[in-house]
Amino acid sequence: MTNASLYKSHLETMDRCLADALERAGAKGLALEGVLFHAGRAETYHVDDKEIPFESTPHFRRWVPLSGPEHVVLARPGRRPLVVRVNPRDYWYEAAPVAPSYWQESVQFAEVADFAEVAGVVGPLSGVAYVGNSPAAASELGIDVTLVEPEALMKPLDWHRAAKTAHEVALVEVAAQKAAEGHRVGRKAFEGGASEREIHYAYLQATGQLEHELPFETIIALDAKSATLHYHTKRGREAAPGKVFLLDAGASHEGYASDITRTWALPGVDPVFVELLEGVDELERALVAMVTPGRPYLEIHQEAHRRVAALLAKVGVSKASPEETLELGISRPFLPHGVGHHLGIQVHDIGGRQATPDGGLLPPPPEYPYLRNTRTLEPGHLVTIEPGIYFIPMLLEKLRESAAGARVDWALVDRLTPCGGIRIEDDVLCTPAGARDLTRPLIQGPRGA
Repeated sequence: MTNASLYKSHLETMDRCLADALERAGAKGLALEGVLFHAGRAETYHVDDKEIPFESTPHFRRWVPLSGPEHVVLARPGRRPLVVRVNPRDYWYEAAPVAPSYWQESVQFAEVADFAEVAGVVGPLSGVAYVGNSPAAASELGIDVTLVEPEALMKPLDWHRAAKTAHEVALVEVAAQKAAEGHRVGRKAFEGGASEREIHYAYLQATGQLEHELPFETIIALDAKSATLHYHTKRGREAAPGKVFLLDAGASHEGYASDITRTWALPGVDPVFVELLEGVDELERALVAMVTPGRPYLEIHQEAHRRVAALLAKVGVSKASPEETLELGISRPFLPHGVGHHLGIQVHDIGGRQATPDGGLLPPPPEYPYLRNTRTLEPGHLVTIEPGIYFIPMLLEKLRESAAGARVDWALVDRLTPCGGIRIEDDVLCTPAGARDLTRPLIQGPRGA
């Protein structure tokens, strides 16, 4: 299918989702005819005239790949969406014409020079809710404050975001291709002795993206720093070269994100750490295969801990059996985060803990508080699978002081701590036939394919 046909089909799905959301809102006493999705209003830092880097609101972005603030989409079920682009007549910033693109033939399109002109294009907005970041903008369009992102509407809209259309998957695939090239170049730079900062620059050049275009700040960590889950410092030559390298980075395409992590070790790294690295790569692929319709995502997280416990026991970090290692909670300080999350417009896409289309929460178990996704997988769900094993001193100290700590080989742990941590992550689509790994075919793991 062409980009245009994929997008047309995407809009048909969006229309059905919108109709369902309005029907559910109506069942709760909120009668609506449509929704005005606002790209958002640019904001500045506190007591400063410097603008915060702008990102379109996710629900707007799902309708149309149009960058910049103030644009709107007026969507009513059964009608072609009306897209109004706000393109100021300005000499401070570029006022460029919108480039011809595949999406334009499927929508009504208009352009104005100021947000004040939007009302004249969209017409009366009686019975229309506002979705965006600016209640002031809603007020300027005559939309009552009670219709600014009402919960009865937002819950079903958020719920439907989890199931990606073929159009959305295609955009993530392009983002994944960009990120995979960055990973290949980043690994080569690491093997050549580059610093974290130098690897970061190489990654940007390889992906063809500027820093503000990335979906999240790159995590580029050498040696012990790879145990910091969201490590964003980019050290220079004073901390290079390294022996262990963790790269957690993605790329963007038309507002959709990819998110890939790989960990590499050079010759001479402790052989037990290398065994752990290869083991995490192997167990990650087993977890990917579990991304099947009807499976509660929590089962994948629980299986990750069973396998991590078995690996810790196999290499001797845990002196207990795999079953006892799991039962004593020894795996938790070594894998303290959730095994993954929904992915799409947002890197941590919304709705991962939502119980039903009408709201409610499915909280994670107390022993796994950082699990972001507790939903049952359905075809179209796009998730990350990212197990790891880390040697994090502050967590290991708590384990060392606990009763379960007596079952850990602390001499081995202390030997491995300077190596840092391991994380392997791929982006996986749930299909009726099972898991489809979007990223593994693009960038190999430490064990190869």
